[in-house]
Amino acid sequence: MRPGPFAAGRLKIPPAAKPFKPSEVEEPSATVVETDKADIEEHKQPTSQTTDHDENIKEAEVRVAPTDQEVQEQDVVAESNRILSRIAMWDQQEQAVPESTPVPADDLAPSEHIHVMGLDPVGRYITHILASCDHIPPVRYVMHTPGVHNVFKQNDRKLTLYRGDQMITTNRIIAVNFNQGGDYTSPKQYALPSLISNLIITTPAADIVRILEPIKHRLDHRSTIVLINDGLGVVEDLIKTYYPSSITRPTFILGQFTGKLGYTGEQFSVEEVELGRLRMSIYPQQIQQSGVRIVRHPPIEHTLKPTRLLRTLTAIPDLRAAGFPMDDFFKKALPTIVFRSIVDPLTVVLDSTYDKLPKNAYARLVMDQLLSELCGVISRLPEVRDSPDFSRLTVIQRLRKEIYHKLVRQQTSSSRMRSNVARGWATDIDYQTGYFVERGRQLGLRVENLNSLIAEVKAKQKIQMDRQNMQIPFQL
Repeated sequence: MRPGPFAAGRLKIPPAAKPFKPSEVEEPSATVVETDKADIEEHKQPTSQTTDHDENIKEAEVRVAPTDQEVQEQDVVAESNRILSRIAMWDQQEQAVPESTPVPADDLAPSEHIHVMGLDPVGRYITHILASCDHIPPVRYVMHTPGVHNVFKQNDRKLTLYRGDQMITTNRIIAVNFNQGGDYTSPKQYALPSLISNLIITTPAADIVRILEPIKHRLDHRSTIVLINDGLGVVEDLIKTYYPSSITRPTFILGQFTGKLGYTGEQFSVEEVELGRLRMSIYPQQIQQSGVRIVRHPPIEHTLKPTRLLRTLTAIPDLRAAGFPMDDFFKKALPTIVFRSIVDPLTVVLDSTYDKLPKNAYARLVMDQLLSELCGVISRLPEVRDSPDFSRLTVIQRLRKEIYHKLVRQQTSSSRMRSNVARGWATDIDYQTGYFVERGRQLGLRVENLNSLIAEVKAKQKIQMDRQNMQIPFQL
């Protein structure tokens, strides 16, 4: 065995470093104290340093590795410090706005009220988390029909979250109804109090353009809309349909929720099966002038309007929200979006659960062909084509591995798209597979396989709709 640095003959300890015994130190006489007082004062500081050094050595000898709980607590503290530093940075940027900049007062202090639109599990979960936070006003929960509103009132206006063995109930919720009292239906009532400053939408991507039509007059440049879904292209459709002018256009934030939630059989409750995160990224504001695309500067992340909502959501611990630049957000959200764009439509076409696909050699071949075509589009997108993380080979290898990993985790469950098609309902395929088909055509790429997949899903959906319409209700 190789001798260590302190082995005999390797390193000699000088005589000055020899440890001393207290008995060997002579007591100074009173005469020495009086006559050599200045010398003693002069040497006090070195003596103190030597003592501190000895204490550090003793402290290091008894130091032990931190426990898992201590590591978790340190992570929580580090995360809190990160949030506080980010908020401080934003505050400093807001204070640095020149006084000569003409900014309306209501833009500097938007309403703290948050509206949530979405009765799905994600909508209920986010509403419950926000309503449980005493630092913000009660959440405005949008009910799309009077019947749903009545059910909520019969439930004592409560929302319940099941977390393990806990049942957490909150009633800090204000229900809002489209058709009751003219709350959202009359543009004549448009005024500052009717403005919706913060709106979180968790409904399926295919329904968003339609459900925003009754309240589009309550959303303008002072509003921030958070779209939480697994689709792409919704913002573009909203801009084209309702907000073509960049002057009156709301700020859009893309969001993705990664947690796993379960149904409980109750309309106003949700089960937290697996803890996740809420990822967000501000959609870049682009202005068209004379055929030239101008990207706003400074970046919109540094403007006053959306940062208020971002800070609020990020500061709520149970929400586990975090903001990302657009390229980082796209990279993190891409595996789920690609999974929804390829695997979910295949479950519809093959009428299969998730677990059957990896076992079918022909299904695996089709998935690889679709993935190759889709990754060709991704690697050519102007937003990411300059990044080495989005090269064609890198994207294919990474996404193929993550898709098959997700398939294994899904086990015998069925996709939501398959369930919707079986009922004749609309799906999000136009904002998943359809998004990549549209972008591929714009780039001059061949996307025949992806386009055929969309046609097959819609054909099956049409058959189911026709079957349901042919059913004649009767009474016994």
